[in-house]
Amino acid sequence: MATKDLTDRRKREATARKLCDDASERAKMACDVAIKQAKIVHEMAMKMAVDDQARKEATKAYEEAVKKAEEVRHTIEWEAQVILTHTWVQSDKDYQEALTKSKERIASAQKTCDEAKNQASIVFEEAKKSADGKQAKEAAKAYKKAIERAEKDYREAIARSQ
Repeated sequence: MATKDLTDRRKREATARKLCDDASERAKMACDVAIKQAKIVHEMAMKMAVDDQARKEATKAYEEAVKKAEEVRHTIEWEAQVILTHTWVQSDKDYQEALTKSKERIASAQKTCDEAKNQASIVFEEAKKSADGKQAKEAAKAYKKAIERAEKDYREAIARSQ
């Protein structure tokens, strides 16, 4: 169970990481395109400008466009990172809960196994006291089978918990 949960956790985290990386890449590409377009417009405005004031305004508008494009890019990247972090935190929480439940099931299985062994031991000791040789041998066989069964049940419980 815990192994499957760990595998699922890793898959969710890998998917979230890929989505975050893809969003960042698309934001970068969109920013680059916006900057290129702003540069083209800036160059055309500079050619058409008739005085220094017009050139200054064109340059200021270009710088503002670049700044805005980078802000949008950073905002998208930040939002993608927030989503990735949230996914990771939730995934870790789910995994820790599954791990805790698995440990509880293993502890319960161990306790059940120990109780079964103890009970088998008590029954065996009682049978030895009141039995003849043949019955004592049968009691010993039954005791051995009970111990083996308890251990088998414990191993199976552990296998199901992982």
